[in-house]
Amino acid sequence: MRNIGGTLDVALNQLLRIPRHPVAAARFGLAALDQGTPLWNRRFSTDAAAALFTGVAAHPVGTLPSLPSAGAGLALGALAHAGGWPIPLGGSQSIVNAMVEDIRAHGGEIVPDHTVRSLSELSGVPAVLLDVTPPSLLRLAEGQLPRTYERALERFRFGDGACKVAFILSGPVPWSNTEVARAGTVHLGGSRPEIAASEAQVAAGKHPESPYVLLSQPSLFDPSRAPAGSHILWTYCHVPSGSTRDMAGAITAQIERFAPGFRDVVVRSFTTTAAELAASNANYVGGDFGGGAVTLGQLLARPVLSTAPWRTPLDGVYLCSASTPPGPGVHGMGGLHAARLALKQVFGLAVPPLGVGAAKMG
Repeated sequence: MRNIGGTLDVALNQLLRIPRHPVAAARFGLAALDQGTPLWNRRFSTDAAAALFTGVAAHPVGTLPSLPSAGAGLALGALAHAGGWPIPLGGSQSIVNAMVEDIRAHGGEIVPDHTVRSLSELSGVPAVLLDVTPPSLLRLAEGQLPRTYERALERFRFGDGACKVAFILSGPVPWSNTEVARAGTVHLGGSRPEIAASEAQVAAGKHPESPYVLLSQPSLFDPSRAPAGSHILWTYCHVPSGSTRDMAGAITAQIERFAPGFRDVVVRSFTTTAAELAASNANYVGGDFGGGAVTLGQLLARPVLSTAPWRTPLDGVYLCSASTPPGPGVHGMGGLHAARLALKQVFGLAVPPLGVGAAKMG
């Protein structure tokens, strides 16, 4: 996957400034309008095409159609076509290990298992980048923020959550469509109306009997994930915020629908409810692992309306979580934008343009 920064910059992060590529931004905006309104069915001549896009657009938790879901679907779809959605060999821990190694190679120090409870603990540090949500920033700042900024953070809203279910399998998933066995990421939900209905139920505070399921089968491509002949499966579905319901049964039934005999290869499953997600990570409020609701208002003001929303009113303090543009995802762009600001504003260093060096992968 190449130039992740440039693609998402055009797609999501130029809302309050003149786009660097205005023609591409205009084409993207028109496509989002096309797929983000009730007229979204006029473009497709087949149900399969509509379902394909809807599965990608359902990544953000919310109702369908909507402009934010259309934007996310287009950005993710473009990345899939441009370079695919890579699977890290050895699991996501390998990415963490590489980052730790790089930090230490440059003289950095990592202090694990320590909770910072106040920004006063970091006094004297010239630049502080906080990978936290707005409520956590309010607690850390202890009344140091201007009241207008505090009110903006207090207005920030979170979306619904997710229930994760991991499976240990005795063999590969027996998909009816064998082409699905070649996909690292699979969206299960049936037709476009079925996926939209499932997401509408979640938005209404209900647990869908036939949920939209996001599924990854990494052991098909990375043999280090499971013993020879065995496989692992990683899934989740959307649920109401704070849900304590175990959705393993509903997820299993949805997979069985498209892969008859799936239950026969399940050795064991492990569920993490939305409430347990929230308890495991302070950023996952109510089980919302996206760092805040993905609405049109919170794309424009995430968490505040500004051309540099990563900068807080406190000198040298920056917010870099998914609660900042461009929002949820495994792109790391919130951190990149905050770091660029800190390098320029705190240290007076020249910063390379986006799409150069650190903004490239692969």
